[in-house]
Amino acid sequence: MVTEEAIFYRRFVADVRRCAAGRAPASVAEIERRMSAALDAADPAARERAWARLVAGVNELLAGVRAHELGAAARLRAFARENADLGRPRDLAITDFRFEMRGESVLRGPGGRTYLVFAPPPKAAPPPPPLDEVVPGPTKRAVEWAVFGLCGGAGLAAIWFAFFVPV
Repeated sequence: MVTEEAIFYRRFVADVRRCAAGRAPASVAEIERRMSAALDAADPAARERAWARLVAGVNELLAGVRAHELGAAARLRAFARENADLGRPRDLAITDFRFEMRGESVLRGPGGRTYLVFAPPPKAAPPPPPLDEVVPGPTKRAVEWAVFGLCGGAGLAAIWFAFFVPV
């Protein structure tokens, strides 16, 4: 009989094997064992501990996989991210964040402490001005009058030749 749990187990194990790509058979076997233990745990406390161990094993496996890889790795990362709070009775900490900044310099305080000074983010280039600001106002109005005059003259000539000139 096929259950949702069996489908999840099969897909999860296939993703783990695909991410390991034959380079870590022992960790794949350990993750499969932890998965079985998590699914078979009887009481809620044991189940939570087993899931926490499974998430830890998946995180260890994903440490060797490129960060922006799609497919199986993305599904496992989503699983680890959704279950990150298991076995971790704490609130969000500074270690949960990743800051990508350039260091600019190092300062040394009078007490011997060292401080890292980060460079401010570079200013974005201003967007190019819209077309209305590139063409001066008087030039724009002169061109408009010339186009209107030309079109108006052509329209008058068409009316003249259509109704007043005999053929």
